[in-house]
Amino acid sequence: MRDAFKYLTSLLFVAVVVQVALAGYGAFNATSKADDNDTVSGKTITDGYNAHAVVGTIIVAIMVILVLVALAGRLGSPWVPWSGGLLLLGIAQMLLAWLGDAVPALGFLHAVNALVIYAGIAMLAHRAWVRRDPAPAAPA
Repeated sequence: MRDAFKYLTSLLFVAVVVQVALAGYGAFNATSKADDNDTVSGKTITDGYNAHAVVGTIIVAIMVILVLVALAGRLGSPWVPWSGGLLLLGIAQMLLAWLGDAVPALGFLHAVNALVIYAGIAMLAHRAWVRRDPAPAAPA
């Protein structure tokens, strides 16, 4: 299970990087499709962010799997609390995205939370790959 955990953390890290790239695509897609009078329709913006929304949902699903692997593998501390914390941040991220349409200022928190998720999964993946389990004690 430890190997599954390591690979899942790496997959999450790559997915988060792709997610940030898709957010950039959505922003620049809207800019490039601006009309001559510098207006962009809501549909154009939404269309540019569709992939970002899909990948975000997939990321949260992988976070759920990560928590389950940590629990099933009895990986204990720090793996279960960290993966659980990332899942909570992922759920908050989805809520901030949904609520951001009604309260645009939440877009600020959505972006900051994305940075926290990026840092958290980067650190967790790194630690999962470099951690060495202690050698069993020598018989007395």
